[in-house]
Parts: sequence; structure tokens; C-alpha cells
Amino acid sequence: MSYTIDIYVDWNTQDDTGLPWTFLDQAADPSRIRPGAHVIAGHDDALAVAEIVDLDDEGVVHLRQLPGPVSANAHRLSAPVP
Repeated sequence: MSYTIDIYVDWNTQDDTGLPWTFLDQAADPSRIRPGAHVIAGHDDALAVAEIVDLDDEGVVHLRQLPGPVSANAHRLSAPVP
């Protein structure tokens, strides 16, 4: 199955929080990126469902990757914001 990436992230980027991070401008639809939301994140073939942990005033987004393939976690994906 093919999935659309909600936000691009390099899973190898971690800061002092121990979490991967990216910038809000890497999101296809920034309105979907809010703490607690579950989105498809990653790049190329390294996709996963991730929980948005936080979003700071400078547009830095921290994510927590859920274990397992996207298909096993797709039921967790947050609905688009109306």
C-alpha cells in the first residue's frame, strides 16, 4: 500500500530530548501537526506512524515513532483538521 507523508523527518536526527525532530515547514499540511496527533512521518522508504510530541514557537517539531509498520498503526492516524 502507498502512503502519503504528512511530515518529512530523518529518523536519525535527535537532539537533547532524545527524540527525532524536524521543522513545521516540512509538513504537507501544517494544520495537521499538533501535539498528540498521529501522522505518517519519514522519508523515502523509511515511513512510520508517529505521534507529534511537541511543536515550539520556532517551528521545531519533535516526534515519537510508533513501533511496527505503517499498516499496523494506520488506525491511529489523526483525522485532518476541519
